[in-house]
Amino acid sequence: MANDYILSSVTDVQQLLKGNADSQSVAMLNNVMAETIGMAMHNAVTAQHNAQMLNSATTTSTCARILSVMGATPPAPAPPPAPTPPATPNAAPETPATGTATAAESGTPVASNNTSN
Repeated sequence: MANDYILSSVTDVQQLLKGNADSQSVAMLNNVMAETIGMAMHNAVTAQHNAQMLNSATTTSTCARILSVMGATPPAPAPPPAPTPPATPNAAPETPATGTATAAESGTPVASNNTSN
C-alpha cells in the first residue's frame, strides 16, 4: 500500500509539472516571438528612415549640380540692420538749432515771438 501511495503522489507531481511546463514553454515562445517581431519592425522602420534620408540627400545634391551647371547663383542674403546706439539715461536734452534755451532748460518762461505785420 505504501508503494501505491508513493507511486500515486510521484505520478501526480509529474503530471502537475508537465502541465505547468507546457504552459510555461508556450508563454516563453510567445514572449520570444513578440520580441522578435518587435525587433523586425524596428529594423524595418530604421531601414525605411535611412532610405528616405539618402533619397533626400541625393535629390538635394542633384538639384545643386543642375543649378551650378546652368549658372544660376542664389541671391546674396540681405545685410543685417545697423545697430542702434544705446540710450543713455543721464544725457542732457538737445538744444534747438537756433541756440536758444527752452523754458524747461533755463527755468524761466520764454517770451513768445509775435512777428505779425
